[in-house]
Amino acid sequence: MSLLGFEDVMKADPAAMAKAAADWTAMAGKYQQIQHRLENEVLSVTGNQGLWLGYTAFTANQHVSFTRQQSIDAQTEAKAVASIITDAKNDFESAQKKLKQAVTDAQADGMKVTGTGSVMFDVGALDPATRSAYHHEPDYQRERNEAAGQWAQKIKIYVEEATAADQRAALQLRRAAKVGDMVNEFNGQAVGGGDEADGKRAAELASRLKDGKTLSPEELAELNNLMKANSGSPAYGQTLLNALGPEGTLLLADELEVRLNERGGKLKGEYGELQTNLANTIAGATRDTSTKFYQDFRKGLQEAGVKNIDARHFGGNTAPIYGYQTLATLLQHGNAGYGAQFLNDLGADVIAAERKDNHWSSHQFNGPRPDLVHDPVDGVLKLMGQNPEAATQFLDPKGPGSEDRLKYLLRDREWPTTYTNTLFGPPMNDKGTHQAGLAAAIEAAATGDVPGDGTHTGGPHTPAQARVMQGVVDALDADGKGSEVHDDLKMPIANALSDYVDDTHLILSEDVSNVQHNGAWEKNGEGHLGGSSDHIVRVMRGVADDPEAYATLYAAERAKAADALAVLPPDPQHAPEDRDIPARQVGTALGAYDAIRTSVILDEKDDRMEWAEKTGEFASTVNGSVTGFIPEVGDIAGGLVDLGISEWTDHIKEDAQNAGNSKSADAHYAALTQGKAMAAGWGDAHHADPRTTSVVSQELGTGHTTGHANAMSALGRNGQK
Repeated sequence: MSLLGFEDVMKADPAAMAKAAADWTAMAGKYQQIQHRLENEVLSVTGNQGLWLGYTAFTANQHVSFTRQQSIDAQTEAKAVASIITDAKNDFESAQKKLKQAVTDAQADGMKVTGTGSVMFDVGALDPATRSAYHHEPDYQRERNEAAGQWAQKIKIYVEEATAADQRAALQLRRAAKVGDMVNEFNGQAVGGGDEADGKRAAELASRLKDGKTLSPEELAELNNLMKANSGSPAYGQTLLNALGPEGTLLLADELEVRLNERGGKLKGEYGELQTNLANTIAGATRDTSTKFYQDFRKGLQEAGVKNIDARHFGGNTAPIYGYQTLATLLQHGNAGYGAQFLNDLGADVIAAERKDNHWSSHQFNGPRPDLVHDPVDGVLKLMGQNPEAATQFLDPKGPGSEDRLKYLLRDREWPTTYTNTLFGPPMNDKGTHQAGLAAAIEAAATGDVPGDGTHTGGPHTPAQARVMQGVVDALDADGKGSEVHDDLKMPIANALSDYVDDTHLILSEDVSNVQHNGAWEKNGEGHLGGSSDHIVRVMRGVADDPEAYATLYAAERAKAADALAVLPPDPQHAPEDRDIPARQVGTALGAYDAIRTSVILDEKDDRMEWAEKTGEFASTVNGSVTGFIPEVGDIAGGLVDLGISEWTDHIKEDAQNAGNSKSADAHYAALTQGKAMAAGWGDAHHADPRTTSVVSQELGTGHTTGHANAMSALGRNGQK
């Protein structure tokens, strides 16, 4: 695509386009006047009104009728041209405004923008001191150069947007005027601009692709232009998808996937772009779920979703590809974000389909479709991982139609496997199932944050989010087997539980305020976890097989412990409930973590040393005060959180090395050792009386004994060190 010049876009006057559109509209009006005069003043004479009869009259009537039709066609063409120019003006003006704003913002950021759109940091505008610092600080230079590059990229995007609007208008105007048509007549079939017109043209081109035909590079570029410019428009998307139909949309999606992965295929970049644009078009068209279009499209997808989309290809019946698999594959390529209700409806429909007949187990290798999403349930859940609102709505046990959804996904569902054909004998099954989508959805639903974006802050949580987290714990430990957690789920559940460290601390420490709650509960509009500690302990044990997951959980708890200890009053006259009981509760929670770790080490056998090494490495490199799970810790807590961490790391390695050796019982108390180091640090920070510090340390030890024993009992290891 040859771009318009930066200055051309900046200086163009969209008002001239508005005037041109008005002139063409006026021209349509003049042709309408000609039409009326021909009808009222001429055809009344040449027609059969008895004023002029004979062959000459008949011939004249034919010519005048033709001229009248041309005047009607001229109106259609003029109106179409006016509409195209108006649409182009709006699109171009929008891009121009964004470009001008980007230039203004770049200049405010200290950049110089040249007449070609290049951007550089304006060193000359700096005062002498700052300029000198700039020349002597490589990091400052690098940061400013990177910023200049980012501004240049943004400017380029808006110039491309203006260019695309210009090119769309040029193609539409040529079609409206029938440029190249040997018949010199007005175009009575001319189509104007706007979203619906763009949708019709896109459908015309996309239908040919769907049917396996080839578009020229120019036509493919035009289709991508239309798709990209209009993908967020419901009118455009609904026009296009209505023309294709649900099944046709899936056939097009499959055709794009195949062409994108053809060996030696040309235009792969264009097909990949079209794939993204089609997914974004579905996002735009389905955002409003109250429309008749949406209801019809959803019903059509329910039918097409269980059809073999690959049946038209040779060999497609032996390794079928079902519609929902194709749809889930397509939607992974979108970047516009899907509506929460659309994702919920789609997830419910796919689960309903598989409960009737699970189609999804499939061949492990699909050459033409290496990115095929074999399991559409997990595929849709993966999309929900990027939309926490949708994930929470879908997994909330009190959500519409989702009462047993977590139980189904975590306990009851037969997750599909893939198989590989062999030369002799039956196919070999790949027993491993994949639940990465479910993992992402759980983390997003329980925390309200997109996994991996670093926004976990330790709450607060909505009641629905807390119900999801509680539902996960309850489903995993429904029969006391919370320690059996799928590998894909371990780290995400650890992340989610760490985000609830305020609640898990209360539960593990047997705080009296939690005893009255059997499950998720609400206070002042915020959601909290509840229930007995044994459920949480077993689920934590389940995820703790992953050393990073255990280290993540422990990092959050040690930050919480530091925060709880930091605020204890140093005055020895304070009542026990103000200092001694909170200290004991910290010990109880830390005792549970020691028990969980001990259980892992006793179970890991040959791998216990590797687990201990990795756990120590993860825990040592994560500063507890900045884990993000405790959003605000004071100066004292920040100073306490890492006290004793090196000794803790040494203890767990010793624990692993001497697992099962009763003489190394103290090694099982690594968290207690760190807790006592924190207590000593608390005394120093507050200049507390040594006896008071000793009492805090003793209470920690008492609580640790209780927490360790309770957790070991919950894990079925009564009395086992």
